[in-house]
Amino acid sequence: MLSKRIVIPGFLIFVAFSLSKCFVIDTVPEFEKNCLTGISGERNCSFVVPNKWNFLRFRKWLEKLNEKVTDVRLDLECLDGATVFLPWPFRARNLRKIHVKNCLIDGYYSEYNTKSIYSNTVRDMALIDVAILTDINQLIEMNLNDPLEKSSTCGQETNIRFIQRNVTFQFVPTRSPPSIHRLQDGFDSLAEKSKAQAFTCHFDELVYLEHSGSSSISRIHFDTMTDHSVYPNLKVFNFSSNYLPSLPRQLTQWWNYFPSLRLLDLSNNNLKSFSFEHPDVSQEYLYISLVNNNITSVPQDLFSYMSGKTPILINLLGNPIHCDCKASPLSSYLRKLRLRVPQFKDLSNVKCHSPSNLSGRMVRTVNFQVC
Repeated sequence: MLSKRIVIPGFLIFVAFSLSKCFVIDTVPEFEKNCLTGISGERNCSFVVPNKWNFLRFRKWLEKLNEKVTDVRLDLECLDGATVFLPWPFRARNLRKIHVKNCLIDGYYSEYNTKSIYSNTVRDMALIDVAILTDINQLIEMNLNDPLEKSSTCGQETNIRFIQRNVTFQFVPTRSPPSIHRLQDGFDSLAEKSKAQAFTCHFDELVYLEHSGSSSISRIHFDTMTDHSVYPNLKVFNFSSNYLPSLPRQLTQWWNYFPSLRLLDLSNNNLKSFSFEHPDVSQEYLYISLVNNNITSVPQDLFSYMSGKTPILINLLGNPIHCDCKASPLSSYLRKLRLRVPQFKDLSNVKCHSPSNLSGRMVRTVNFQVC
């Protein structure tokens, strides 16, 4: 089941589901009705899916249009339990935007490693509160036997914004569930192929990337994300609410992988410590949100985060900071932050969680001179 649902008035749900057996919204008349034409020839398509919807029919309809179609923008929003057949990476004629919310996605791997006749055109992609229906045995077979192809591995390299928020995998029932050994073989095979792939994914246009709300981040997630991919213009990376227990090197050494990064959101994870290297390069700043983690102490070189050419602004609000002598660098850092970047002075309002006699006290106001 999906963890979030759209709230729709009861009478609309009754009407939609009463008609669901005979009311199909992926026919040519429905495409014409729900895809409004703009003054420049763009098509703005919006569907509320009560039962099922098929991207292949939509793509075929677009292909047969005789008129000039400049940009196509597609929004799909599902009622509870509705399914969309949607093969990754969602290529279609002049498709610039695709947003999918609250849907079960079927056929996600149906065109995986299949050469597409359509080019990359999507600039804005969002999957929000969706579950991807997956045949675990089929997935293992694919990982073991199919080579990695650039078309499906890289996906839409034209994206400017890519959001995956609360995306889960829902495994379909099987009479022969795989053994732990076979699961591991499939995982290891994918990891080896990812390391050895002969192509590079160029996400030159990507500015905003979000992967949030996941409870099943792979231990090789950041390796597969960066080993053969470049993100020269990524400015915002949201990796919040993923139960992340520790920082991978791709984040501690952020400038090697995301040289234009300005905001890194790691809030609501399970981090207990942090450390970020700061290169000798000049940028306005790097803002890192560590809000609501489990951090009790800070790096002893934290003050240097403010003294380099690129100040690193750390938001530690909502963490259980222990105010012993090891918190002295944090106090100095917060006072320096207020002076150097006064527009972010609220970040200095970090409070002590312990010991009890300092609980609730602003860290920057504690006298650490006795240490």
